[in-house]
Amino acid sequence: MRLLHTSDLHLGRKGREEDIWKQWEKIVALTQQEKVDILIIAGDIFDNGQAERRLKQRFCSSLERLTREGITVLVIPGNHDLRQGNALEGIELPGVKVAFDYEVVILEGIAFHLFPFSPEITGQDLVKIRQKTEAKFEIGVCHASYVAIRDIFNDLGDSQAIHIPLLPEDVKLLQFDYLALGHYHNAKYWQVGKTHCVYPGSIEPLSFKEKGKRQVFIGHFSNEIAISPIEIGCQQSYQEITVQIPPEGFEGAWREIETLPKRFGPCFLKIHLKGIGDEVLVKVWQQKVEKYLKEQAISVIWEDQTVDMAWIESTPLARQFRNIVQKRLEKSPQERDYWWRVLYRGVGCLKECYQEAMPKA
Repeated sequence: MRLLHTSDLHLGRKGREEDIWKQWEKIVALTQQEKVDILIIAGDIFDNGQAERRLKQRFCSSLERLTREGITVLVIPGNHDLRQGNALEGIELPGVKVAFDYEVVILEGIAFHLFPFSPEITGQDLVKIRQKTEAKFEIGVCHASYVAIRDIFNDLGDSQAIHIPLLPEDVKLLQFDYLALGHYHNAKYWQVGKTHCVYPGSIEPLSFKEKGKRQVFIGHFSNEIAISPIEIGCQQSYQEITVQIPPEGFEGAWREIETLPKRFGPCFLKIHLKGIGDEVLVKVWQQKVEKYLKEQAISVIWEDQTVDMAWIESTPLARQFRNIVQKRLEKSPQERDYWWRVLYRGVGCLKECYQEAMPKA
């Protein structure tokens, strides 16, 4: 038996509707190409509980293409599906099982334990309600937070999104052969004892936290278990770079900007801009960059960490530090880049100290 495991589609995400749909179409096609018997979607099919009727119909039509080929689809709701409503309500198709309560589905001698999302429960609760079966393989499907891996804990914790916390002890007691997880948006595969644990991640990046390859996972269950990821690419990635305004000014920084379309392609790009410059000229240059990159299908978000020349002139200690660095530069012109970085870091630290020392309103 072959299954394909995906999660966190977030269909209907405002501003990203077609990007996400194109990714979902890839998964539908891949499910057909890979001769999969069962498709598992581990929650967050829709971005909120009030999904538009037309979008739900479009989703159901795509599922029917799979069920007509004999592919069974197992679905559990995630926290987004149940936000301000229930987006999965009314999705009733032959060959599609949507679990709103815990239940066990036996298919081809394999037990699928479907745990729908509930904000009040923990991994210990899953252990308590888990039913015993005589199946050859046992697969758990859950939209949960595995908190024993630092990246997962930090990411979900920062977003205040730790739901159904799972510990290694819980996973061992559940005694599944495969744990099909959803909720965390980056792909992750690890083992706890005999249990293969998998987060496939979101099918399309939706924030700067979602980096790395977009994947689905194929599980092959015969005499043994084989798990393999398949990359599905993405429509628009999220990228971050640091651009330093060099001593010669914006011309040097522009040369780096011109490389970005080829380097990243269409994406959301956060630029950490560092250096020293006139505040007005910096803003004008940023507008020029935004216009150029927009024409290349790159949307820019700025993290402006520049230091304004006018602030240096108006701050005696910063001005004195600049004069010292300039004298060093005159003695060692071949080290211009080095001393420019020293100047930026020095006055940057001074500015932070001045801001912290200022009384708060």
